[in-house]
Amino acid sequence: MSVMSIASTGMRAASLGVQSAASNVARLPVPDATHLGVAQTAAAGGGVTATVITAPDDANAPIADLLTAREAALAFAANATVLRRQDQMLGTLLDRWA
Repeated sequence: MSVMSIASTGMRAASLGVQSAASNVARLPVPDATHLGVAQTAAAGGGVTATVITAPDDANAPIADLLTAREAALAFAANATVLRRQDQMLGTLLDRWA
């Protein structure tokens, strides 16, 4: 699996993390709302597979959800940086051989 594929799977997983955390925060006033989380597993050949799961209730959930969303946003940005650098390196390589 290429670096670009690995980074893009990381971006998808981070996006799911932000979405599930935002959903949890939006449903705070709803009694007995299901708390969501994201399970990530290493994919064969590189990258990650992410799925939304039902997470156990937590009294600190609002704060944990905000921190989870921030962590996922940083992971998304880091993977986007990897993609940009990979693209720049490929462009430089092509310029040298052109």
